[in-house]
Amino acid sequence: MKKLSLLLIVITLFGSALLAEPSSPYPKDREGNEIKPEWTPTKSDQSAFGEDEKLKADSLDAKRLPKSTNFWVYGASIGSPASINFNLGYYFKDVVLRGSGGAWGPHWYGGQVDLGYTFWKTPVIAHSISIVGGYFEVNPFAPEVGRGGQSSYPTGLNIPGYNRRDPSQEDLLIRSYVNSIDSNVGAYLEYESRERQKVHLSQRYIGMTYDFLLGNFFLQVGGGIGQGDYKNPQLLLQMGYLFNTREYHD
Repeated sequence: MKKLSLLLIVITLFGSALLAEPSSPYPKDREGNEIKPEWTPTKSDQSAFGEDEKLKADSLDAKRLPKSTNFWVYGASIGSPASINFNLGYYFKDVVLRGSGGAWGPHWYGGQVDLGYTFWKTPVIAHSISIVGGYFEVNPFAPEVGRGGQSSYPTGLNIPGYNRRDPSQEDLLIRSYVNSIDSNVGAYLEYESRERQKVHLSQRYIGMTYDFLLGNFFLQVGGGIGQGDYKNPQLLLQMGYLFNTREYHD
């Protein structure tokens, strides 16, 4: 009897749960009406809260890159041949043509011409090797003998025995002979060939360099040989900033 009564209670509770109204997720106002948001779409891709985000047609396209060839470069650099140089060049396919130089006085100027081959290039980087040729003149003040790669230091006198800053044995014999004849003349010539003055140095050279262009940064380093007041081999070095005329393409 107890089991029958317990079974009837369970059935009654279970039936009441089934017949009960499902709970609503919406809140109700004071009158018992459910508060539901108004949703009245006007278009298939638009809701009452605003237009849905759209993906631009070109948003997944590859970004345009600058040309890797056929463009001009122009700018300035420091180094050989004129200490401070203006640069102008053109990258045509795998060929590089470039000129650099400057003039800063009657005895301080120089120029260099490069003919190069680009063996690796991207829209950002270009590696090349060049055959170069150039000429320069400088007149530094009181340079130290043996510094800067110079092999001789000419003085301002074109007189045998006094025209070299680093006198040879023959020069010393000539100076001694002049002093023995007239010490005043010897003293004057020694003064005119004194160390604390400007000297006139010049050099013409040819060589080979490695050129590196990264964006607008330019670096050139190599070696050369030539004739003039400098020892061989010579270090050729330029470093600077070059603008370019690269246009963007797809």
